[in-house]
Amino acid sequence: MGKDGLDVSVGRQNVIIGDGFLIAGDALNIGKSFLDGAVNRGGAYYLTGRKAFDETAVVKIGGTQGLRSDLMWLKSDNPAQGKAEIVAGTLENVQALGTIGLTYLKVVDTDPAYDFVDRDGTRTVSLRAQGNLGHPELLLSGEYARQNRNEGDESAWYLESGWTFSALPWRPALSYRFSRFSEGYDPLFYGNVRALGTWFQGEVASNYSGPFSTNARIHQIGLTLSPTDSVALGVLGYHFETLSKTASAFANLGGNELDVYAMWQINAHLSAIPLVGFYKPEKDINNGGSQLDNSHTNVYAQLLLQAKF
Repeated sequence: MGKDGLDVSVGRQNVIIGDGFLIAGDALNIGKSFLDGAVNRGGAYYLTGRKAFDETAVVKIGGTQGLRSDLMWLKSDNPAQGKAEIVAGTLENVQALGTIGLTYLKVVDTDPAYDFVDRDGTRTVSLRAQGNLGHPELLLSGEYARQNRNEGDESAWYLESGWTFSALPWRPALSYRFSRFSEGYDPLFYGNVRALGTWFQGEVASNYSGPFSTNARIHQIGLTLSPTDSVALGVLGYHFETLSKTASAFANLGGNELDVYAMWQINAHLSAIPLVGFYKPEKDINNGGSQLDNSHTNVYAQLLLQAKF
């Protein structure tokens, strides 16, 4: 099978498939305030430093080019994920122009005490592609997932395109993404891989207000500037639409969000990410939304400090 053609690993480890659309580690570390601490795993929600699956067995077949495959058994000890046990397989063709990948996964077991979304038995098949077609400044990415759940069939997909203007000062990069998640779609173990907003879309929306990658249609526009090799400035704009609306609470999570942020790589181990977000929901909690009291603009600020070892 050539150099590095076979890799076998077991035990606790972080596992990512493709762009993180289905699996990007065992994230969601919910703290003590939710359900009286029954699902506490340390807090920090998706920013969690603990993303490893508790038990795994992973076989990687093939190198970094051409045809390759992964066979995986993953077991979560995360109550926020229903302590799901998953079997999965991928088949990829990696070429200079881009990567095309096929993924199949099935949830073979959960803990009934924490399986709040009836995840046990869910089967998902996805087809994805990502590359630049030979143009270093171009980004093309997309994925389509078909999901069979106990309640019926669901689907989710996205298309994204971006261009980096390398010849201009500060190397501006523009991108647009459209994503759609059907009414009962289960986003599984999705998460950020490439950058902010990869799959936790909107710092306010993904952390607090929703939608949480289900029953939604989302437009995302991004702009990044790189004044130096260690500093990047960015803006992310979102428009959220709810697909199926009812008269109940949290039935209309539409809104708009604008996030302004910077990424500063202080040294090889330390980085800082300040961010300010402006979120305007369409409805408040008394009219099907999630924001308390009113639907006024929500202003949110955060400062992230990261240390890598």
